[in-house]
Amino acid sequence: MTADLAGPGAAAAPPWLTSMFERDDVVDLPVPSPAPLSATCTLQGRVTSAAVARDFTATTLDQWGFPCLIDDAQLVVSELVTNALRHARADISAGPPIQLRLVNHRFHVGCAVRDSSERIPAPATGGDLSETGRGLHLVEALTTTWGWILIGGSGNGGGDFGNGEISGNGGGGKVVWALFEARAS
Repeated sequence: MTADLAGPGAAAAPPWLTSMFERDDVVDLPVPSPAPLSATCTLQGRVTSAAVARDFTATTLDQWGFPCLIDDAQLVVSELVTNALRHARADISAGPPIQLRLVNHRFHVGCAVRDSSERIPAPATGGDLSETGRGLHLVEALTTTWGWILIGGSGNGGGDFGNGEISGNGGGGKVVWALFEARAS
């Protein structure tokens, strides 16, 4: 299977973050030594999933010594998980669960959310008075960079952003990722 890299900053999609979802099957993507710290939370697509993701993020970042990142990271993770819940296949219980991964690597903390949908995330173009559609604008404002990877052979990932291959074992979907500068308080 292949993955198409797309999105803002997709050329900078760090292998240490995105390869963590397919670690056993990745070929030609170097994972630095020593391996970065990572933590994973599996979400079953419930109404409470965003809250569980926020709590998991706060606990993990506090344990890693990054309490100053908690507020921004909770907001970003909440947006990414909410988007996964909204835009994943209609019957999420039949598909694979949503997976949140946090990675602490040198000067960056990454968060990545994997879901079964191949729907490409795009910031809304609605006006300031719109009640929805600001989530990805917040993600862009609060992070160093963000992007997505389509996993699987269908879909071309949106064109001119560059392509890379990632092995997959789960039959499609996407990973939406974001990076924060790691700053200890």
